[in-house]
Amino acid sequence: MDLVDLLAKLLIGIAVTLFLSFLLRSVLPRLSKRSKTSFDDFLLNALADSVIPFGFVVILILTEKELGLPINAEKAYDVVLRIIGTIVLIRLVNRVGSRFLNGLTRRSGNEDLEQLLPNILPLLKALVWAIGSLVLLQSLGVKMTIIWGLLSAGGIGIGLALKEPAQELFAYLMILLDKPFTVGQFISVGSTSATVERIGVRSTLLRSLRGEQVVMSNSTLTSSTILNFAAMAQRRMIYSIGVTYDTSVEQMKAIPTMIQAIIDSKEHSTFNRCYFTEFADSSLNFELVYYIDTRDFTVALNEQQAINLEIMEAFAREGISFAFPSQTLYLEGDSLAGKTS
Repeated sequence: MDLVDLLAKLLIGIAVTLFLSFLLRSVLPRLSKRSKTSFDDFLLNALADSVIPFGFVVILILTEKELGLPINAEKAYDVVLRIIGTIVLIRLVNRVGSRFLNGLTRRSGNEDLEQLLPNILPLLKALVWAIGSLVLLQSLGVKMTIIWGLLSAGGIGIGLALKEPAQELFAYLMILLDKPFTVGQFISVGSTSATVERIGVRSTLLRSLRGEQVVMSNSTLTSSTILNFAAMAQRRMIYSIGVTYDTSVEQMKAIPTMIQAIIDSKEHSTFNRCYFTEFADSSLNFELVYYIDTRDFTVALNEQQAINLEIMEAFAREGISFAFPSQTLYLEGDSLAGKTS
């Protein structure tokens, strides 16, 4: 062991490392303040945080020969330092890359990218770790053919294991790109009607009308028929009203006008039509159609309820009865005598 060379390399390495740290923390930030962006300040800060640990790793690598370690210890020493150096570099790359991508998406003004990036960023970081690990193994003399063979053999198993997560991820990307719905919109999927609270990578959180939280996988959503009520400018209400057969002709003629007046008096409703359409088995049926110009489901229900109640009140004033399923039986003996029962 050459003690003089060892001390010289240590002192020079430490001095250079501390000088670079001082340069990155005190001198260069004064110059970067003149720029309009904060990315250069962040970059200098990230480099300053990494320069000391990386500098000491370089110092220890350069002084390896002067330590006079046994062969086995020297190999272990070299492996440990290379691993530490690789970890420092990968953390630096991930930190700077994450900040760069976040700034890029913010400047783009694309809401889809801003929503997508936080979800795919862990995958990008994992990819950087994988590449860095392969480079480290190659630098340590590991035969890459063995690595690629192991990856190929495990590829099928990994593919089967990641089939469902990958399917959900692609479904998530489809939701972000096609935008069948967004957060805050009211949708209906199958028998579920709810408001979208959050769109995740694997599943979407919905809040039903009763208040419970519904968790639905993204693949289920993209493979189902989705009714999005947020894009609906108006709601078309159509239903049948049946009155009894003892309703007079004058009352039948007055019913459409009566109902139109009720609907026209409402703030959000527009009358379309009301016609006597059918002689049913136990009722005389009218078809009623009108529109409610609101996307708010609660407002629409309140409007419909008010119209229905006023129709009931108007029919009660005019002596008009709603029909219900009933039958009148004519017996043969009574019919011959002119009687019914």
